[in-house]
Amino acid sequence: MNRRQILAAIAGFAATLSLAACGGAPKQAAANKSIVFATQKNGAPFVAQQRGEFEKRLQARGFGPVKWVEFSSGPPLIEALRAGAVDIGLVGDTPVVYAQASKTDLYYVATQSLPGLVGSGLVVPKASAIRTFADLKGKKVAYTKGSSSEYTIASALGSIGLKLSDIEPVNLTPGDAQTALANGSIDAWLTWDPYFTLAQLRGGAREIAVPQADLRTVAFYVASGSFVRDRTDVLKATLDELRTEAEWGNANRSYYRDEVAKATRLPPAVLQGMLDRYKDFLFAVDPVTPADIATQQRVSDYLFDAKVIPVKVDAAKAAWRGWTPAQ
Repeated sequence: MNRRQILAAIAGFAATLSLAACGGAPKQAAANKSIVFATQKNGAPFVAQQRGEFEKRLQARGFGPVKWVEFSSGPPLIEALRAGAVDIGLVGDTPVVYAQASKTDLYYVATQSLPGLVGSGLVVPKASAIRTFADLKGKKVAYTKGSSSEYTIASALGSIGLKLSDIEPVNLTPGDAQTALANGSIDAWLTWDPYFTLAQLRGGAREIAVPQADLRTVAFYVASGSFVRDRTDVLKATLDELRTEAEWGNANRSYYRDEVAKATRLPPAVLQGMLDRYKDFLFAVDPVTPADIATQQRVSDYLFDAKVIPVKVDAAKAAWRGWTPAQ
C-alpha cells in the first residue's frame, strides 16, 4: 500500500466517524461487529484471506463482515492502524517497538514464535566481494526502517562487534530495494520472505549468513486500542478463528505454497524450499506469554541502546492477555 492509498483509507475512515457523530454514535459503535484486517503476502492472515472459510465461520458466530487491506511491510501497516484505518494485523517485533515509542494506541494480542529461525536474510549481488557479515563495514546496506529487519541487522552487527554506524544504512521499501540491488545502488539488502527468495531467483542475488546470536524471531498480531477495548468479543472471535486457520495451514502447506506462488509469481518448487526452512513452525496464533513480553522488552532495550528509538519503552504496557483460545 502506497502513501496515497493509506491517506485514502484514512480519509474514508474519517468520513465514517463523521457520519457516526451525526447521531447515535455510541449505539452504532457497540453494534460494530466488522473487522478490517491488514495483510501481507504471508502468514495465517494470508491463508484466511485466500480460503474464505475464516469469514464464513465468523459470520456464523454473528461477526463480520471482514475487509482485507494489503500492505508491503509492517511500518505502513502500523501507520494505518494508528490512523484507525485497520483493526488488526501481523507484524514483526520492531514495528511494535516503534509504535510504542511514538505512543501509538495499540496492543499486541497474540504471537507467532519461530524458534531457531531468523525472520530476515541478507543478500548481495552475485559478483559482490562481500562474503561475510563483517564485510558490510562501510557498505550501503538497505533495509526497511521500522521493520523487523532493522532489529535483525542491529543485533547481528552487535554480535560481531559492529554498530549500525559502521555501515551506511539505506531505508528502502522491499520493491525499491530490489531495484537498487539490481542496479548497484546498494551493496546489500536485508529483507524477509518472499522478497528474500525473489531476490535470489530473479536477480541472481547471493545469500550471506546472518549471525544468529541473541535472535529469537517472534511476530505479533497487533490490534488498535479501540478494537481491544470496545469490541473485545469481536477480537476474541477473530483470534479463535485465525488460530483455526493457522492449524489448517500447518496441515496443508502445499496450499499455502501454491497460493503464495500465484501472488508472487514464484515457482512452487522455490517456495517449497523456503517453507522447508520453517519446519513445523509455519503458522501460529498463540496467547501472549511472559516469555514473549520479556523477549519484546529485550528487543526494545536493544533498539534504544543502539539509538534507533529515542525513548525507552515498557513492552508489558502494550501486551494484552485477555484471550484464552477456545480450543
